Amino acid sequence: MNNLQLWKEKYKRGRGLEIDKISGIQSKYSINYPKAYKEFLFVSGDFCRAIPQSFDFDYEEERQQQAQKLLKEFKLSHLIKKPFWVIATDANTFYYFHLDEGDNPPVYRLDCEYYEEYPDKYSFGKIAESFQAWIEKGIEYYEMDPANK
Repeated sequence: MNNLQLWKEKYKRGRGLEIDKISGIQSKYSINYPKAYKEFLFVSGDFCRAIPQSFDFDYEEERQQQAQKLLKEFKLSHLIKKPFWVIATDANTFYYFHLDEGDNPPVYRLDCEYYEEYPDKYSFGKIAESFQAWIEKGIEYYEMDPANK
């Protein structure tokens, strides 16, 4: 997460979360975040402009509920069989990782509306080999956008 720290210093973006707040959410949901996600929350925290789908950490609960609602609405609950955590949402799409895939898990995406018409790897599947790689790609895209200069 070194690049995330450098990005934060360069752009003066992001507010790190206190360990107590991170622990509180984990306790509330009886889960353990992967190490990479905890580091992300601690460094960049509740808002990371490099991740366009990112929202304030206070909306964490709403993201989880929105994903469950989308799965039911589009009748796609059968697609995700393992416990997962939603890290970002965008209209009928959500980004997530499985809670049992190590300290730096792959990131997946499900575009519920697109999957309904085109059930393929572009609408559902792994989009990054690790959470850190997903963050790094977000930073790369952010820095390529002339509007962010």
